[in-house]
Amino acid sequence: MRWGIQGRWIVGLTWLIVGAFAMTAAHAAAAGADGAKATDTQGRITFGIDREEYDAQARAAMQVDPIVAKHLGAIRKVALDEAASMDEPGPDVLVFDVEGSRGKGRVTARFITVSPTEEVLGPGTLVMADGATHAIDGNADALAAEDEHDHAHDDEAMLAHGKDLFTRQAREAAQRYPLVQEHIGRIDTFTMNEIGTGAAVGMNTFVFDLVGSKGRGTLEAEFITVSADTERLGKGVLTLQDGRRLPFEGEPRGADEPADDEDATSLFGDMQDNIFTRQARAAAQRYPLVRQHIGTLSAFELDLTASAEAEGADEFVFAVAGDKGRGRLLAEFITVDADTERLGKGVLTLDDGRELAFEGEAPFPGEDERATETDLVDVVDDVEIPETFARQDGIFVLQANAAMQAHPVVKRHIGDIREAAFDREASWAAEGERYIFDLKGSKGAGRLEAEFITVDADSERIGDGELVMADGTRHPLGGK
Repeated sequence: MRWGIQGRWIVGLTWLIVGAFAMTAAHAAAAGADGAKATDTQGRITFGIDREEYDAQARAAMQVDPIVAKHLGAIRKVALDEAASMDEPGPDVLVFDVEGSRGKGRVTARFITVSPTEEVLGPGTLVMADGATHAIDGNADALAAEDEHDHAHDDEAMLAHGKDLFTRQAREAAQRYPLVQEHIGRIDTFTMNEIGTGAAVGMNTFVFDLVGSKGRGTLEAEFITVSADTERLGKGVLTLQDGRRLPFEGEPRGADEPADDEDATSLFGDMQDNIFTRQARAAAQRYPLVRQHIGTLSAFELDLTASAEAEGADEFVFAVAGDKGRGRLLAEFITVDADTERLGKGVLTLDDGRELAFEGEAPFPGEDERATETDLVDVVDDVEIPETFARQDGIFVLQANAAMQAHPVVKRHIGDIREAAFDREASWAAEGERYIFDLKGSKGAGRLEAEFITVDADSERIGDGELVMADGTRHPLGGK
């Protein structure tokens, strides 16, 4: 995930002055210095540390907050609203637009500096895309430590209480894992590598530097939130000091782990294992360039944001990993038939930065004739539907799913969406901008027919419509 790099914030300049008292001074500057928010000559907020590092710390702080995790899930994207942040009272109140696996929202809260590499979330609010507002209490330990520092100037107590919750939970997950026990042993130090985390492939992948009783290395892995108190280690790679790279699958889902874990039931989790993604993976695996540099695919993850930003309608972006390496695949995927995708033109970017352009596979035998018949229309039960009309695996349906998942009527009666089947024929026949979906969720099943109104290139909102449940009850959507 790429975080924004514009500007820096002057936080805790005392770090550069007082040496051994750097952490204490930084905390005091962030927490109590009136007017500490500063802008550069272009009016952008400035930071006393690298912007990528600060964004990574802010993202980690929001990810471990129970309110944010409950309503947004795994954080996919954060964007600082600089103008709104400057308008907020207090030197350490920031405003972030956050996109997660369960929805989108706006976090307005204090960000408390507890060390040069750690931020924690203070009191604030989370406003969801549908307008629902949730109070954020903030990190109780950090607030207690802050109060104690203000009254007793006890540096050790402040740092002890300011330990980052997510890092501690991630350390516990790593320590449980047999591969870490075998090669690292008892973990003595566990430090987030902020630069590595910012550059890592995968939306919930973090990088930590480890030192233990048996050795040292770097852990790059998914960390899956099980509850407010627990992280689970997902897929990743343990790189030892001698250069060996040991890929692993991570811990299995726990018996008591909630069924609505983001990897299994969220909209974005489902997008990683649908018909199109499986066919696209097969196409990529066939291609000689992928086999040469990536090898046998062990991971093939759709990058939703990058795919939405790709120029061509048939271009998609995947984070790929295999037994020979890892990288990023941007390519056209051409539908040959209901069972097959063909890899078109694209670029394979390896993890060492090399970009390898390719032409893709040649057309399959008979493909040109099939294309001539289907380029303009699909014929379903004598109904001609243009090829350009929305498809189940298209970006519009993805954005529509996100809008439905966030709608209060859907959440109340369907719950977490487990399956959203787009009725393409009925939608084509419907009037205006109305589209029809058959939904199954954690609370029930129903059929939704509604207007979908384009907000911007990345989102849709639901207008007038109706949700008809399996038992026949009807619920108006109210134009939300």
